[in-house]
Amino acid sequence: MANSLDTAVAHVVDSLDVLDTISDPVERYQASRKTATAVDGRLRVVRQGVALELKANGKTWREIGEIMDGVTAQRAEQISKGK
Repeated sequence: MANSLDTAVAHVVDSLDVLDTISDPVERYQASRKTATAVDGRLRVVRQGVALELKANGKTWREIGEIMDGVTAQRAEQISKGK
């Protein structure tokens, strides 16, 4: 799994090289912000799905928080709601 994850991450990072082809610095900056917003939004959906799946598998919010980098139970529940 780690190898496929590393490959996927590398693919995403490599695809960002296209931003360097934008000659206008203002447009390049705007494209980078738009890209960051899109990636952040998609990652939020992934984290939400993970939290909901763990909850459906019987984990407590506290356990889910520990799995999710040691966040509080309250934060884990917020993540499950897409916040």
